[in-house]
Amino acid sequence: MRKIWIGLCIICLGLAVYGGVYDHLTGQFNDDSITVIVFFVLLAGIFGFLTWLWRGKSPVERTVEQAAAVVEDIKEKNETYEEYSPEIKMRVWKFRIIGALIVAFSIWIWVKGNWNDVPVSIGTVVLIIGIAIFMMGSPEDYNSMTDVGAMIPMDKPRKIEEFYEAYKNVNTPLGSGWLGKFITSPYTSLIFGPDIQGRYVYFWLTGDGNIGYIGYSFIEDFIKERINQPLIPPKKDFGENTAEYICVNSDVFTFQGWLKDSMNHFVKTGEVLPFEGSDPSEVYVFSEDFKLTGQRFELRDKDENVIYEIEGEMPLINLRIFDNSHTEIFKITKEIGHALTTYRFYYKGEPYGVLEKQFALVRDKFAMDIKEGRLELIEYAGTIGRNFKVTLNDRMLGTIMENLEFTLQNVVFDNSVIIAYDKEYLPILTAMAVMVARELARDEESS
Repeated sequence: MRKIWIGLCIICLGLAVYGGVYDHLTGQFNDDSITVIVFFVLLAGIFGFLTWLWRGKSPVERTVEQAAAVVEDIKEKNETYEEYSPEIKMRVWKFRIIGALIVAFSIWIWVKGNWNDVPVSIGTVVLIIGIAIFMMGSPEDYNSMTDVGAMIPMDKPRKIEEFYEAYKNVNTPLGSGWLGKFITSPYTSLIFGPDIQGRYVYFWLTGDGNIGYIGYSFIEDFIKERINQPLIPPKKDFGENTAEYICVNSDVFTFQGWLKDSMNHFVKTGEVLPFEGSDPSEVYVFSEDFKLTGQRFELRDKDENVIYEIEGEMPLINLRIFDNSHTEIFKITKEIGHALTTYRFYYKGEPYGVLEKQFALVRDKFAMDIKEGRLELIEYAGTIGRNFKVTLNDRMLGTIMENLEFTLQNVVFDNSVIIAYDKEYLPILTAMAVMVARELARDEESS
């Protein structure tokens, strides 16, 4: 396609030159000649822009890729469905039938009400309820709608005591699991926490033991009974160790994702996945918040040593990251004209990869293919600020926490943070953090 745009651009420029020269030689050059020349030059400019836009993946290719990703996701869900127990499959179809009937009822309300405002409003609410019920039947569909909780399908009816025995000696940022009850539920739950901020994650099973749910809360008063105590309580005294406290916060944010994966693994194999926490020595902090007006700021380690300098000037199309000797490590260039956000990354002057935003309904997701494999930046659940994890071929490289706000020893901390699980990838983590900061600042400005 790019060759076509180049060809059309050349043709338009050729016609503009030919028409101008011909009219001049024949003595017919006038205002109409100028109009025709300007028209073809503008047309050539449009085709030139399309040529520049198509220098990487074209918008058409991006659209095809996203459509293929949606199809692949549906295929994976169908394969997962085949692994469900008969009880789970029955539940899926029960919810889908009920949801479909409610959706049909919402359409009937619209038609019966002659598409007037009130019936359309009521029908829309009923439609949303129907779609929600339709999606709640399948664990895969349920988990794709939310990043705050999770549904865990069982291979057979299970009891909560099985999970307590499995997790009672597992050390996590919220301590080990213990059993308790909530005022809002008749079921016994496996609870992790509460931590110093009162945050806890809990897991409970339905009455038939075929479905488990992971949830999150920060309201300790909801806990009405403690059946036992955690064998490993969560750490609540950090003194003045800000770095360790930042790590614990990051680990709490990723805790639900780990618990979901760990419990799915336990159901299939009977083994619990260990929790791999972050290291306080790998905490890096930006010296100030990102501004769309352009600025220079720094990335520092926990001892306040400057690691990188970041420079950006209006209109912030290019952002540069320098080391202590002011050698350019990364350059990030914002692509213009793409429906989905796109950035080009250059490492020490050489093309590194193209980071492209992926189509996602619940959480932001970016992906970039590099020499080592697939690099992904994925937003994940958190109660403070905006949080992202960076993975390479599904291996965690680090986390990025933007607009972080918490108080430790009466000191308010509100800087953005990088936690590098692998120091080798700190440069790309920094580059991605700067890109994220730019996007969040733009979103905040536009809202």
